[in-house]
Amino acid sequence: MSRIDRTISNAAVIPLIDGSPAFVVEPEARLASGVIAVNGVALPGFEEAYRQHFEFRRLVYVEQTGQLDPSDLSDDGLDRDEDDSRSVTFAIFENAPEGVRIVGVARAIIKGAVGVDRPLPVEDFCPELFAEHPLPAGSAEVSRVIARHERVAMQELIQWHLFAIISSYFTTHGLGRAFAIIEPWLERHLAGMLSIWSIGEPRYIEHYLDYNLPVEFDQPGSAARITERNATILGQLAAADGELQYFGRISRAQRALAIESGVAPDVRAGAGASAGAEAAAGEVAESL
Repeated sequence: MSRIDRTISNAAVIPLIDGSPAFVVEPEARLASGVIAVNGVALPGFEEAYRQHFEFRRLVYVEQTGQLDPSDLSDDGLDRDEDDSRSVTFAIFENAPEGVRIVGVARAIIKGAVGVDRPLPVEDFCPELFAEHPLPAGSAEVSRVIARHERVAMQELIQWHLFAIISSYFTTHGLGRAFAIIEPWLERHLAGMLSIWSIGEPRYIEHYLDYNLPVEFDQPGSAARITERNATILGQLAAADGELQYFGRISRAQRALAIESGVAPDVRAGAGASAGAEAAAGEVAESL
């Protein structure tokens, strides 16, 4: 199991994005999810968020959990690697009292993206599983999944939203089989949210400094699990195709403080909110 440093709190690793416009159009929303970069290039308006997401990864994987060695960091001291140039990067933002925070990130490494046909990490780390049948272009690997929050229920919700947007993206863009390499203990946790199965035995992977288990996602089954929890979210995310979607509401106290300090308009987000955001508001409230 990863060597978690209990002296490093979740609050200490969550990046604050100064001047982020993420909640300008929905100032009362609590969470926002969307795509922030494709193939190593930040989408317009997400340049700082994309840079900070690499720092988020470094703080979690190197400092907090010890899953990566500092020698694996890029020259700029961030957790950036060659797979980012063939990945879609997802993020969950929180409209927190102190400002906009990135509380969840993940990437989908896509084989064949931008003409890069090299194997996925799961093929490199588990070569015996794909020796006779290498994965075709369009196959994907979910990687660098992080959800962090001071409250356990919110952290679980953030992780669930990450998998919802990934699932929607895979379906919308017609991607093929999807895999991940996870710590063995995580298999049971993920099975509570998604449909997955192991495709091999745990093995020590030096890059991750630990034993890891290769798994494959049952994409239709995972979509069904997500739909059981929220019947409309996958449709909402598919229609948005990576653009920010909003969920939940900030507290009345936070809204009153923002209005008093003059940093938030005195408008109701419901006036311009999507039906999906309204429907999800109750779910967040129940989880808090």
